[in-house]
Amino acid sequence: MTETQFIENKVLREKYISRFEVLEKVKTLLLIPKMECMTIKQVADFYEVGEDTIKSVVLRNKDELESDGMCYKTPVDFKIFKGSSCTFKNLRQEHGKLIVQIVDTTTLLEIPNRGIRCFPRRAILRMGMLLRDSKVAKEVRTQLLNIEEKTGTSIKTKDINEEEKLLLDVGRAYASGNIDSVMQAATKYNGYLNRYINQLKSDNKALSKDILEWKDRMKLNAGVRMLASKTKTYYGALWNELYKNLQYKYGICLKQRGGKPYLQWIKETEWSNIIKTFCAMCEAYGQSPSEMFQQTTPICNLSK
Repeated sequence: MTETQFIENKVLREKYISRFEVLEKVKTLLLIPKMECMTIKQVADFYEVGEDTIKSVVLRNKDELESDGMCYKTPVDFKIFKGSSCTFKNLRQEHGKLIVQIVDTTTLLEIPNRGIRCFPRRAILRMGMLLRDSKVAKEVRTQLLNIEEKTGTSIKTKDINEEEKLLLDVGRAYASGNIDSVMQAATKYNGYLNRYINQLKSDNKALSKDILEWKDRMKLNAGVRMLASKTKTYYGALWNELYKNLQYKYGICLKQRGGKPYLQWIKETEWSNIIKTFCAMCEAYGQSPSEMFQQTTPICNLSK
């Protein structure tokens, strides 16, 4: 992997969007006290780029950043903290804007009356995954790569240790001369080697039969929540991704049919494509579709 893959791969960004600690490893993160966010100027300063560069990234990736909590804040949002724990040293209203000075710093924030975009940690981290030419952003992505490499090494080491243990059990069984012990140890070892094949068979069965008959809207909601929990992905971001995939792949535009909850506008004839799309998302995030559904309802009841 290279650090540029974070720019190109949304699935990879979602996988590491909760790893805020890399920001502090790269550079001191000066969030607005109590509000726990940065203005667009602060984000630009953090990544050492111009504000126009940040605005350009926002324009191209607005949905992703909004799913991370990017939003507008107005002078009213800042004034409510006046006098509470001395969050701000000074608040000064000028023509068309509020001037805010943060305690213990010389930082001055200008908040237009119409409001200003603000970015919580998730959105700040995503910006680091998307900014192509920022040296700070490149270092953020490099730190994320280090996490990926360590995680991969840990998994491989665990697999190697488990395989060695099972092989040792087979050897001990042969040495004991007990044919039943040999058969049991060999069965466990072969099962371990075939674990991914068996999982794939299980998923294919579910995808081809049981899950495609799964029409309960509440269960789909539970499935999305389970995927969000397993992948540490923002729940709303997964729904947005599902809606987009449905639109691009099958021309199913749920958001254009009416208000929330959008699931109410799914036609009975569309459920097959709905579930296929969600299962594809599970696999894209490295999760077993059948396991996601099994968490929400017994496999024998999926067709009810």
